[in-house]
Amino acid sequence: MSNARILRRLLAFMRPLNGIMLLSVSARTVKLTMQTALIAFAAAGVAHYVADTGGSPLTDIVLGLVACAFVLGFSNYVETYTGHYVAFRLLAMLRNEFYDRMEPLAPAGTGQLRSGDAVSRVVNDCERIEPFYAHTIAPAMTAFVVPAILLTVLGRYYHMAYVWVLLPFMLLMVIVLPVITALSGGRGGETWRNAQGEVNAFLTDSLQGIRDTVAFGYGDARRREAWQIGLKLKKGQDSLMRADAFQRGVTECVVAAAAVAVLWVSWDLYLAGAIEPLRDIPVVVAIAITGFNAAQGLNNVVGDFKVSMVSARRLFELMDQPPSVTDRVTASPPLVDGSVALRHVSFGYVAGARPVLEDISFEVAAGRHIALVGTSGAGKSTIANLLLRFWDANAGEVMVGGRDVRDYTLEALRDCLAVVSQRNYTFNTTIRENILMGRPGATAAELDEAVRRAHLKDWIDGLPQGLDTQVGEMGGKISGGQRQRISIARALLKDAPILILDEATSSLDVESEREVNAAIRELAQGRTTLTIAHRLSTVRNADEILVLEHGRIVERGTHEGLLAVRGAYARLFELQKDEVDMHTAAGSPSAA
Repeated sequence: MSNARILRRLLAFMRPLNGIMLLSVSARTVKLTMQTALIAFAAAGVAHYVADTGGSPLTDIVLGLVACAFVLGFSNYVETYTGHYVAFRLLAMLRNEFYDRMEPLAPAGTGQLRSGDAVSRVVNDCERIEPFYAHTIAPAMTAFVVPAILLTVLGRYYHMAYVWVLLPFMLLMVIVLPVITALSGGRGGETWRNAQGEVNAFLTDSLQGIRDTVAFGYGDARRREAWQIGLKLKKGQDSLMRADAFQRGVTECVVAAAAVAVLWVSWDLYLAGAIEPLRDIPVVVAIAITGFNAAQGLNNVVGDFKVSMVSARRLFELMDQPPSVTDRVTASPPLVDGSVALRHVSFGYVAGARPVLEDISFEVAAGRHIALVGTSGAGKSTIANLLLRFWDANAGEVMVGGRDVRDYTLEALRDCLAVVSQRNYTFNTTIRENILMGRPGATAAELDEAVRRAHLKDWIDGLPQGLDTQVGEMGGKISGGQRQRISIARALLKDAPILILDEATSSLDVESEREVNAAIRELAQGRTTLTIAHRLSTVRNADEILVLEHGRIVERGTHEGLLAVRGAYARLFELQKDEVDMHTAAGSPSAA
């Protein structure tokens, strides 16, 4: 995406606040003009005192100084307040739009995105766009307006020669120098922002994996990686700083050269009798030098502008990704029942690669329980992803309630399904808020009922803060079994007719699994249940078991029937027999 296109997009985003931005630009114009007027009045006062030995009153000049100072202060306040109001308001709107755009992309469009880099984009990149709205637009406009006003004053009240001598220097400052500065910075801004994203992603990984890093003695290697990323960050910073130093040095030279040129012309005008040297030259020089303040303001933000463009590009790259799935209807039909069916479904995550699912067909009547088993990578969880429309099947039909899932809106479809998996996320907030995700508007009585049925009540009652207990980042302050029962309570509160259990107890110990499975039995009552499991101890009581290998259903039947066939299921069962016996001794874990 070109900088011109990004610029148009950022300006279009500002359209609702154009009026306030215009006020900010006007205030900056007044402020810069008053800065020049203040210096000019002071110079005029000195010149008047020197020229008028009779000691004429300086009342007019003093009043002019006071008035300029007051207007300068007020306009500076207005410019600062309005500019930042626009910037921070737009940043809030931009973050909201970023989230609105990201949500439909998940999980298909965000699976390859590192969380640290994503946070860097939505937080740091948004912050780096703030200078564009608060410190770039107004300086860019006033860099042309204010010099034009001052040149007009010089031409009208003093002499046109001053206009012609200053005009080339002004054009050099407001057009040529910003372009040279931008080009001299090269791709430093892009290198810097991308490296910052890598740093954030690296730090996120390092903090989350610090225990494993220490345990395996991997600290030195991680430090070397951090050093390499730091070198990349430094390279971008060096490029930006060189461009900034060049711009500042050239600016000082241009202003000094302009002052010399004005004095040179003033001498010629004095010899020609066109000006009064003691009265006019100090004021003209003051106006000429301070007139470059507006142009300097533009040059000072060239680096920020480049970084803002890079940051906006990084944001828009994510925001502009087309969702893998979109609503194909505007309204959903009522759900007739909780039945589920796949008819000749094939699917692959990567085009051209071997399909994850090939010609899969099965049906689950409303209220029935079916289990999908097989080794890792057989395609079990992919079926859940297709039911939830995280992806769409490449071929065949995925049915819910007797209709193709694409006949429902995404919101309506997902309202029909509740998922409990081994990866259910626990947010860094209270137990109450985590459970209320299932139905934010639930009453206190409904919440208590979900807690009771999820077998959480005794544990929560024993906590000093009860439901208001903080669970920590990623649920780090509670056990795995407690996290799973919170997710079950969340699903109970949602009260969806179709339940998907995706390896819901695979990472739990025997005691935790028994408690979680007691909650699962409560959850599964009266619901169509699809259990996805690698561990066969969790599926023995399913109405039907489907065995997947390499994306195909190779066997189907009940637990006893499949054992009698002595095929793929029997081989898996034999491999896990010791584990199955252990869990059976602890109590049959799933009658869901």
